Amino acid sequence: MSMHLKYTTFVFHFQGLTIIISTCISKLFSNCGHHQSLVSGVKSTVTTVSTLQCCFSKDKACMEVSSLVLLYNLGSTLEEQQIYLSTNGGSFFTNLLMAPNRTEFIGGVFNMPTMSSIVAMVFNNQSKFYFRFISPSNLLQTDEHRMPDPVSSINATQPAGFRGHLITWSPHMLRYSPNHGVLITPVYVIGEDNTYLPPPNVTILQVATDDNGVIAVLTSDGVLYYGRAGLEANAVKFASVIDTSRENLMLITDYGDLMLIQVRQDLLFGGIDFDKRAIIVQQELTRTTPPVQSCPVEQFHSTFDDKLFYMGLGDRIYLSVVYIPSPLCTFFPLVTVTNSKLLSFKEKCVEVGITTEGIKKYRLDIEVSHLSVLEAEDETLKPSEPKSSLSTITVDLMGRDVACKDLNPLKAHIVIGCPPKKYVRLVRNITTCNQGILTQEQLQDNFSYGIPKAVYDPLLLFRPGSASSDLHISYSFTDYFCPLLVYHDAPWIPTLELWNNDKFVAQVSADFVMFEVNGMLNYKYLQSAKEAQCVSQPQNWTTLLRQQPNGPNPNTAWTKNNYRSCKDKHGPPLTDPGAQYQVLNMGTGNRIVFPNFNGMYIFKAVVVDPGYSYCMLSTTFSVYVYGAFPPNTLPSGVPLMIFLAIFVVLLLNGFILNQRNHLKIG
Repeated sequence: MSMHLKYTTFVFHFQGLTIIISTCISKLFSNCGHHQSLVSGVKSTVTTVSTLQCCFSKDKACMEVSSLVLLYNLGSTLEEQQIYLSTNGGSFFTNLLMAPNRTEFIGGVFNMPTMSSIVAMVFNNQSKFYFRFISPSNLLQTDEHRMPDPVSSINATQPAGFRGHLITWSPHMLRYSPNHGVLITPVYVIGEDNTYLPPPNVTILQVATDDNGVIAVLTSDGVLYYGRAGLEANAVKFASVIDTSRENLMLITDYGDLMLIQVRQDLLFGGIDFDKRAIIVQQELTRTTPPVQSCPVEQFHSTFDDKLFYMGLGDRIYLSVVYIPSPLCTFFPLVTVTNSKLLSFKEKCVEVGITTEGIKKYRLDIEVSHLSVLEAEDETLKPSEPKSSLSTITVDLMGRDVACKDLNPLKAHIVIGCPPKKYVRLVRNITTCNQGILTQEQLQDNFSYGIPKAVYDPLLLFRPGSASSDLHISYSFTDYFCPLLVYHDAPWIPTLELWNNDKFVAQVSADFVMFEVNGMLNYKYLQSAKEAQCVSQPQNWTTLLRQQPNGPNPNTAWTKNNYRSCKDKHGPPLTDPGAQYQVLNMGTGNRIVFPNFNGMYIFKAVVVDPGYSYCMLSTTFSVYVYGAFPPNTLPSGVPLMIFLAIFVVLLLNGFILNQRNHLKIG
């Protein structure tokens, strides 16, 4: 990349580095050396790039957040529609539309996954700003706030930590929001009545934050302010004075201390040097006025901090925090959640013992539950939608301000969606292997079987007589293991179990459907629509397959996304009560009925109840049906005539033998 190009803004993300160069857009992949490639989809000038990096997990839900990149033209009107979104790390962008308005201007755009939304900071022509949520389900716009400085000097910072914090600042303003911009408050200075940052006749030079709620502010008079952001943000004034004659870059280290970096040119060697100065926060806190009290909390910890949890429909998560305060401690644990539309929680603090020093030990138990569809306010979060939503549960010490520097807030990140390791499993009690009919060795030794042309449809449309030849199937033991053994004359239903992370959860009690993957159609269902007590016409495979625009595909024809229960009175009227009811459930009487046929079936079972799980749950398994008599190869009347002829011959033989015996006696 040419060194004479000017970099106006850039961000790192897990896939590489996205850079804005003047009015051109370029992307540099970290795993491709210095290779430069132009991104696509951006059709206008952009000046700023925004992304939020998820660093606490490598799960898909976290990677999706990190892959979202936003580009926009700072200060442009909403009428110009100069906001772009990429979900693949910045390779391809699409236009992110907002309601056009020539009197509103873009001040910043942020990904807020803990609100399932993108948030834009908007300015109007009356020198006021506000936040607007860009989401189909959330049209919220916050209150307006006065803007004391030009648009070009306004900065909006989204601290790490996924707690929904936003910090907006300019030379003459510092505002903090604990809830995605909905509520915005000043940052107050502790120990100085009615004073908030910045003080009169002083401007703000820099603001730094970290993922634990720390906020540091450097002002034009060389004063450093250090604070904590929770439900509100307060700061104390440090005694040290910083030289502001040269520009400083302020960072917060992993240990919570401050690092000031000054850049200077090395005239001797022609390079660039970085001068670093460390500000030890704990030392500075001992010199503040008024003094910061020593930490009155002995222990404050958990096993869930910064861990990712998945929560599906009906799930609950149980968290606990150990809390050991001194007898005079006024701090107490406070639990907050970023998205109360999705999650609710109950908390209970119990005394669990006494330390060796005689201090009471407490445990805070938290039960987190997912709001049901009827309870949830967000109408887009239907159970049938697989899109994940991320929320954060935080436990912090309320009222501590800047005390207890080393006791950071405890965060649990919760994904509302399908756990990646949740699946259904077939219960295999009686199989051909444990009954000695077909052994594992036989099934693994290139085992194959045939399907007569009369019992399958090559297009999977359940059309009898549609095949022109028999079908030869090679059996995959790796995919299907040992087949279930089912007697042909017994109505049958498979037993499915729900598992998560290789742990049994429950027996599947939801509606599910099945189809034979090779198109076999010689089985029926025990119940009709009337016998299943349907109040509307039930769905069926034939209709759903014929409705598919790209040809029949049973893997996508009937899923939880298009399932409609026949118990729904708002469905189509029940016009054919004698139709087969093709939905199965362990709690109902419907079953599969096999004909007088011995052979192998490969079934796929698909859970279609949208209220059961966010996951697309399915499993494929084999069934061997046995016990049927061989089919007759003669016309139906011939066996009866043969039987009658044999009966007559036997009767005549008996009569003749009886006559001979009478003659001998005579």
